[in-house]
Amino acid sequence: RTASRKIEREGSVALYVQIAEKLAKDIAGGRYRPYQRVPSEQALMKQYNVSRVTVRQAIGLLKRQGLVGAKQGKGTFVSGPVVRHELADLRGFYDELVRSGNPPQTQLLKFEPAEADSHIEVLLQARRGETMFLKRLYRLEGHPFALARAWLPPMAKDISWSQAEKHPLYSILEDLLKQAVTHADLSILARAADAEEVSLLDLPAASPVLVLQRASYSPEGKGLEYSQFTIRPENYRFNFSVHGPLAVTRQIQEIAPPPTRPAARPKNKRTH
Repeated sequence: RTASRKIEREGSVALYVQIAEKLAKDIAGGRYRPYQRVPSEQALMKQYNVSRVTVRQAIGLLKRQGLVGAKQGKGTFVSGPVVRHELADLRGFYDELVRSGNPPQTQLLKFEPAEADSHIEVLLQARRGETMFLKRLYRLEGHPFALARAWLPPMAKDISWSQAEKHPLYSILEDLLKQAVTHADLSILARAADAEEVSLLDLPAASPVLVLQRASYSPEGKGLEYSQFTIRPENYRFNFSVHGPLAVTRQIQEIAPPPTRPAARPKNKRTH
């Protein structure tokens, strides 16, 4: 065990890379479990006899690789399990988590009539304030992972809190409201977390988050729900396979000219 802690000071691999690789192996081998704190900067400095700058470079490399994340004032922690969301199949968010082997704990935060943006009310054929708004927090191994905000059509007002608490969104539609979902439009974007997301997902202010937006439809094309899933990005990967035939643009139409360099300033001549 002691030998494995050594780093090669005369080798071609930078010290911070060696430290990062050793920590990555410890994470992969289970020495540090998901959400567990890794050694502090001071401990790593002492363990490897390196500077604080070197340790911070190593931790920074692990962060870029998605293996660890920092919590302000608390230290650096191993990232949670990575969920790979397959986009080729029509499947609910909760169902995808279960399929990937990561069944979440859920907490229903809100289920009540609410106003919605006009495009959502048009989608759901609802008058002002008639949509049912659902807010749900997802946790993996007890740690906040994703926040769902969803708008359901007026018929969902007959659903009880207990039913909304126990049923995923698609189950509410299909099993409780007897509305078949046959297709959905999905979009994925990245943005800074808002204040509520920062608080509920335990993120540093203005952290980047992934947002999956979904509108689901009946066989007749009637809108059945509109939802937004805000996800901690270090935990999630979207996968999608595409098939040919390949469509290729054969020639680039416009090529930008090279940037012009400012003219060199003439050197001041000294006068004697």
